[in-house]
Amino acid sequence: MKVAIVVSHPIQHFCPQYISLSKIPGFTIKVFFASMLGYKKFIDKNFGQELVWNNLRMNEFDHVFLNGDQVLQSNKELDAPGLEVALNEYKPDVLVSYGYFHKVQQRAQRWAQSNKVPIAYISDAENNQKRDFWKQLGKSIYLRWYFKKINYFFTVGNANEKYYINYGVSESRFIRMHYSIDIDVYTKTFSNKQNLRNEIRNKYNIGSEDFVLAVVGKLVEWKNQDHLIDLLYKLEEQDKKVHLLILGSGKMKEEWEIKAKNLKKNVAHFTGFVDPLNLPEYYAASDIYVHPAKVEPHSLAISEAIFMGLPVILSDRCGSYGVSDDVQEGKNGFVYPFGDIDILEKKVKTLMDNKKLCKEFSDYSHEISTNFQERSHNLFLLELKEKVERK
Repeated sequence: MKVAIVVSHPIQHFCPQYISLSKIPGFTIKVFFASMLGYKKFIDKNFGQELVWNNLRMNEFDHVFLNGDQVLQSNKELDAPGLEVALNEYKPDVLVSYGYFHKVQQRAQRWAQSNKVPIAYISDAENNQKRDFWKQLGKSIYLRWYFKKINYFFTVGNANEKYYINYGVSESRFIRMHYSIDIDVYTKTFSNKQNLRNEIRNKYNIGSEDFVLAVVGKLVEWKNQDHLIDLLYKLEEQDKKVHLLILGSGKMKEEWEIKAKNLKKNVAHFTGFVDPLNLPEYYAASDIYVHPAKVEPHSLAISEAIFMGLPVILSDRCGSYGVSDDVQEGKNGFVYPFGDIDILEKKVKTLMDNKKLCKEFSDYSHEISTNFQERSHNLFLLELKEKVERK
């Protein structure tokens, strides 16, 4: 089966997935990029710095940059007028498309429909956010029409599937994919977890028995890492000593550093931007991953954290929890109402005070993540092949 994957630009956690898919017998994979963003340096306004991804391993899968060496922004105007010619030449049996936001994706889907090529659609969208009624109504009308043209949906979790169902998509068109991580890097790190845990803790003067929370992401208002600083103050009042690793950079960094200055026992460590290849070491050094965001469709960081065996506590605005998702409440984590620091404190203290439960959550996180990554790097594509061939 020949698979064409049309995507805006090289994305650091999807490229390792393309490598895995290229190794599956019976499949030919080719990725069509509309921009060199990420492969070449670019300015990320939210991170507040220049970035280039160094874990893409582009030489390990077939690909083409449709707009040459241009570094085009990943906005709704992103397009690739040469896409149809490239697809006509490649002649795929199925086309994989990422959302409907970019013009290049709309172009890809029109080509597939005209050429009667099945479309498999990927997004991490969910309906956990509060939205204006009239905007939601207009979106519902549009998406119900748009999704009728899609054959299959590679879903990443329960909230994502509820989103599609809300717009009239039948579950028979779902193929659970889960979010892919850089499985080679994380497998290697997990096998050396204890040594790396010690190295990072020594770097930040954290004792081997100290309790460590971690959060990963851009330091922007809607990620709400400042809620975890509020948590540290409350834990101090309960005489609970905690270190917090805040991994990331962004415009809120200085303000939140000032907010943390009056902590007496607990410590917020602002690490700055951490290279994706080094992130698993920080998960290894942590005891719980906490995600307090107001807006977060499906967090890559949570998918990474559970592979490293971390219990997760996340706000109910995030799209990463459900009965068969990354965070399964009471099995490997807890969900709390966004912004309710009192309930968040109780959830953290539950795991701090019950080492047995924390260990059970940790083991279950790694167990389910191992299964999820097997689907994301292999099994979901085999399921697609079966469905297409039955048609």
